[in-house]
Formats: sequence, structure tokens, C-alpha cells
Amino acid sequence: MTISSQFATFVRSFSLLLILSSSLVFSEEMIQPRRLVNAPTAGVLERGSFDFECRIYPGSDNTRGAGVNLGISVGVTNRLMIGLSYGGEGIVGRGKDTDFDNYPGFLVKYRIFEEAIHFPGVALGYDHQGYGGSADTSEFDYKGNIYKSPGFFLALSKNYLLFTKIQFGIHGALTYSMEDLDNVTWPNFLAGIDFGVNEELALVVEYDFGFNIKDKRSSGHAVYANPSEGYLNLGLRWAFTENFYIEFDARDVLENRKRKDGSTVSWGRELKLVYVSHF
Repeated sequence: MTISSQFATFVRSFSLLLILSSSLVFSEEMIQPRRLVNAPTAGVLERGSFDFECRIYPGSDNTRGAGVNLGISVGVTNRLMIGLSYGGEGIVGRGKDTDFDNYPGFLVKYRIFEEAIHFPGVALGYDHQGYGGSADTSEFDYKGNIYKSPGFFLALSKNYLLFTKIQFGIHGALTYSMEDLDNVTWPNFLAGIDFGVNEELALVVEYDFGFNIKDKRSSGHAVYANPSEGYLNLGLRWAFTENFYIEFDARDVLENRKRKDGSTVSWGRELKLVYVSHF
């Protein structure tokens, strides 16, 4: 089966899941996540609210200490939110080198359609913040992030209450990264779910198909991403209060991300602290 046919099969299956799930209970009052692990969703901040986020993650190699990324997002209207983030590697720990981001990451997201009983919420936006640390040209044939920033994106989200208590969301995002455009000129696709175990704990499962990855291996030939070897990301959120939660994310737990010499990047860990409030 070719990549295009695999992608078409998944899109049909994902669309069918959205349709069949319309029989579940829907509630407009549920808190919708604005991001899964890496994937943008259709969720936005309310007007007059903001969130402050701190992410801590291992350095991209053994010579650097842990990286830190700080970001703030603001709800301009009930449909529009903007954000800005900045950080670098080697800030925490005993690493010898400190490598700050060349540019700050910025986010603009506009929710076009509100969620209804039989239709998902839809949002358009641009997100310039990548993940996983720095990607050097000596290892990945491009300079940017190991997991590229989403860039332009179209996100769909459908949220439900199972048994009138358990929050359950289905999400999909089509993204077009502006990183490595000389080699990759087609979009990527991500899909996932969030599942509220109770009022404090929530699980996140996300699959990144990696269509926007094209690296050379030691053979010298370019290797395109195979959807069956995409990146499985997992997350656990713990809300201590309505305004503050802590999250632990595991990226590429199947360890499919490779360097151009064929070596495995290894799965990544990230600790995230998020504070949400109103002006």
C-alpha cells in the first residue's frame, strides 16, 4: 500500500469516527485543550484570559544541559488568541554549552466555527514553536527543531462527555511547516485524543505521521517518512486547581525518529507547567 493510499484510508477512518461519535453526549461547557502534545487543536483561550507555560526538556545531545522554553498566550476575543515563546538548551544542568533559539516562537489561532452536536470546532492558525531541541545540519540535513514547528495549520476538534462525567475529545490537524522547505514542500498530519480520567487527571494520546520529515541516511539517499513509522506521543495532565496544572509528555515512545546516519534520537521527555487566569 502506498503512502497516499494509507493516508486516504486513515482520513476516511478518522472522518467515520467523528460521525459515529455524534451519538455521544456533547457539552459546550467543557474545557477544551489548546494543544495535545505537539498537535494544535481547535481550542482557544477566552477573551481576557491568558496562560503562562514553562516547558523543561532534555538537551538534544549529551554535551548540553536541559532546555527551557517559556511562553505566554492571550485570548484577544472568544475566537482569536495570540502567543509568544522563547527558550534554549543548556540552561539547566551541567552541560557546557548554552544554545538559545535564533528566533522567538509565535502563535496566532482563530476559531472559525464553533463546535456543535454534529460538527467539530474548526480553527486556523500559525505556530512557529518547534519541539525536541535543536536539529543541527550535521545530524538532520536542516537547521531548526528535531520535531518541526507546525507552521500553518487547520485543526478540528470534537469533544464529548461520556456517561455525562468523563471528558473525551477527538482531534486532527493538517499542518504546513516553514522549516526545511528546500527539501519538504508538503503538509503533515497529526491526530489524537484526550481522555479525562477524573476532574484532576487527563490522558493524551497523539500520533504524528511525520510526512514533513525527509532526511538523508549514511547511504546518501533521501529517506521519506513512512506513516506506519510515525511518532507516538503520550501525555499525562494533573490539574491541581482550576488555574494550574502540571503535565508530563513522552515524545516518540516508539523511537522512530532517526538521524541521517541511521541512529535513533531516542524518546524525549518533557515537563510542562501551565498557569491559566483572567486579566
